Amino acid sequence: MKVGDLVRLAKGHPAWGLVMRIDEQYFGARQVYKIVGTKRGDCLRPSMVNTISPTRDGIRDRVLVLWTEDMAWTYEESTILEVVNESR
Repeated sequence: MKVGDLVRLAKGHPAWGLVMRIDEQYFGARQVYKIVGTKRGDCLRPSMVNTISPTRDGIRDRVLVLWTEDMAWTYEESTILEVVNESR
């Protein structure tokens, strides 16, 4: 995905939009601290961390989209956009 591409929401929303700006690596993290083996209702403390593992979604980009339906500007996560037509 790059500036000038025609996109739409991946969930099948009928609106089309133009990518105006991409803020790379805006959301997310590569790894997370986890506490494995606790039961529901346990009191958790930072010293109880016993695992460092990768996150499910990783680092994602933030994309500024100009929607053609109502001429509105919104920021969307790159994972929910589908590129329809690439610019040259």
